[in-house]
Amino acid sequence: MNVHIEALDAVQKKLTFEIPPDRVKEEVEKTYRTFQRTAQVKGFRAGKVPRPVLERHFGEQVASEVSAHLIEESYIQALQEHSLQVVADPHIVPEKLISGQPFRYSATVELRPEIVVKDHEGVEAEKTVRKVTEEEVDKSLAQIAESLAQLHPITDRDQVENDDVATIDYAASSDGRPLSDLQGKGRLVEIGKEVIFPGFQGKLIGARKGETVHFSLPFPREAEDPQEPAPTERLAAFRVTVQDLARKEVPTLDDEFAKDHGECDTLVELREKVRTNLQQHADRQANDQLQDAVMTRLLELNPFEVPPTLVREQMRRMLIDARMVSPDIDAVTLEARLPEGLRDGFMNSAKKQVQVSFLLEALATQLELSVPDEEVQQQVSSIAERVGPTQLPQITAFYGREENRRALRNRLLHEKALHLVVEKARVKVVEREVAGPEEKE
Repeated sequence: MNVHIEALDAVQKKLTFEIPPDRVKEEVEKTYRTFQRTAQVKGFRAGKVPRPVLERHFGEQVASEVSAHLIEESYIQALQEHSLQVVADPHIVPEKLISGQPFRYSATVELRPEIVVKDHEGVEAEKTVRKVTEEEVDKSLAQIAESLAQLHPITDRDQVENDDVATIDYAASSDGRPLSDLQGKGRLVEIGKEVIFPGFQGKLIGARKGETVHFSLPFPREAEDPQEPAPTERLAAFRVTVQDLARKEVPTLDDEFAKDHGECDTLVELREKVRTNLQQHADRQANDQLQDAVMTRLLELNPFEVPPTLVREQMRRMLIDARMVSPDIDAVTLEARLPEGLRDGFMNSAKKQVQVSFLLEALATQLELSVPDEEVQQQVSSIAERVGPTQLPQITAFYGREENRRALRNRLLHEKALHLVVEKARVKVVEREVAGPEEKE
């Protein structure tokens, strides 16, 4: 077997194979002997079908099976002999197989990048920290109270007024065609807050319970003529029925509220609890931002390319996690369907994530880091504790599978490498205040 390897770029190579005629003939004869024992051909007994008849009936199938076998055999052998670490299925282009002649094919492969991490100590990065303000605490408390508001039916009138919560059925159309995203039944609408459509709630003021009102509102659309200088405007025709009216009662923020809903004795204690939670969240954001800044700089110091297939697959996982696409879609189809601007943004983010993963893995290898079984089990126990006892069997079964346990071990290994880089980084701390930025070394 002859193999010629051509580097297409830093992570892609083209392997051109030539299988000797003797090996091709040997495999063809072996396959025909198998077919002769099992082939069912009208007019012939099993095992007695002449070779010319077999070639006429099964020639293409034999050639296909022999090609597949020779490709698999030679491809695996080449990867082992040349120490090629491929990360995706190869792109195979075979020539026609003819018994007694050499069989040629090419395989384009994507390889793991070879990385030696340099300058990983003393990476310069900036960390932005801030103190939570009184306004943020007030806003968070107000949101807690708002989430616990209760609705009380309005019985002393039947007309819609500002600040009412109306239960409505509504439908909209434009040019006689229904607008699918502007249809609803039993929708709660707080009058005075624009949550459905600009100007919508204002049109309901004065409407009576049980009454159906009709009105039209303009909304912009893109110009159909690309030469038109500005977007044109069309009308959405609404039909709205007011089913019920209620008044929203937001609980008062006082000591009783703190006891009932904050597990605190006083409102002052609840404020401090909220402040602590907000500050912890801000601190986590600062640490995440620092880690991202450190890795961004480390990538600048150690540039390398990554396999495009892995980038596409990472983008697919990102969009699935964000519930923007179905898990059934494949990466190539997804890339083709995404608008260019959106695709480029997600591709850049996915590429960076893949680069960070390879960089941390290479660094962990250089530094001879490891994650013992005890640490993996501690993490599994921690996950089980967070999700609660009802999910314990599922968690145990999930991490009982070797591939999932290996993925967890790799994640912990990457985190260990990242923490070492951050610990040895030269960090400039920048304090930010809402009233005006202030920097401090």
